[in-house]
Amino acid sequence: MRKIFINTAGKLRAGWRLLMWLLIAIGIQALIGFLAERLHLVNDRAFLDPKGLMLGDWVATFIPVMIATLVMMRIERRTLSDYYIPVRGILSKSFWIGALWGIAAVSLLIGLIALAGGYRIAAVALHEHFLYWVLMWVATAASIGIVEEIAFRGYMLRTLADGIGFWPAACVLAFLFGALHYFGKPHERWEDFASTGLLALFMSLTIAHTGSLTWAMGWHFAFDWGAIWLWSGRNAGEYAPGRLFETAWPAADRVTGGLLGPEASWFVFVVIAVLFAGFHFMYRRKPHRQLMDQSKAVSLKCN
Repeated sequence: MRKIFINTAGKLRAGWRLLMWLLIAIGIQALIGFLAERLHLVNDRAFLDPKGLMLGDWVATFIPVMIATLVMMRIERRTLSDYYIPVRGILSKSFWIGALWGIAAVSLLIGLIALAGGYRIAAVALHEHFLYWVLMWVATAASIGIVEEIAFRGYMLRTLADGIGFWPAACVLAFLFGALHYFGKPHERWEDFASTGLLALFMSLTIAHTGSLTWAMGWHFAFDWGAIWLWSGRNAGEYAPGRLFETAWPAADRVTGGLLGPEASWFVFVVIAVLFAGFHFMYRRKPHRQLMDQSKAVSLKCN
């Protein structure tokens, strides 16, 4: 019976630790949902309502995930950085380099769609309180990038990697990340499932070479901000309030992404290939030492 729960190093197996983390996070998330409903704080909002997105990210996702991570951190006698979570310097140089890659990636994607006749700027969307909307969407996109990276590629990636190795864990979580988008958002098609899963795998590649979520957070923030606000694409069938442009997308869904927006365009797979190749050549140094140690440990357990 002991072997079911304890590994050869005398520690609780990764699968049980991950289950504990999930139970804590889901339990707290359910409690927050229950309290919000009882206090009549749940309102029907548009999917791209920035306040709703930020509230959902920080209250319904970040708080449960961080509490669960802090509890497991004490049990495992680790630090947040062991789960790739930056303790300080979250907006450091690495974040902004990732952001430059993110804005370049989404701009390349929009450019390819435009060359195929699928994107046109009709006018600048003149809104009252322009600065408010700029700051609101910067804050919202940053929330999405930071919270989703911590939730999906923090404790879960490190702990699953302890059990099965880094890249098998990255593939499992990439599939689940794509599935969450596919089953959790309206108007979904296979293209968005595939693109979000592959982008999640790319985020794991950046973690493998930097040892931190910081670069991935910057990339995630800038790509979403560029797609939703700067280039004013749709997401889940909606345009963002306060977006920069009035846009037209006069082509087939396979070119434009349709109701799902540019990340469901077939051109996104070209951009993803460029990202993997570009990152490989720009970051040619060996993977982060911590990940190499994990792989060795898994290999020894298997042998």
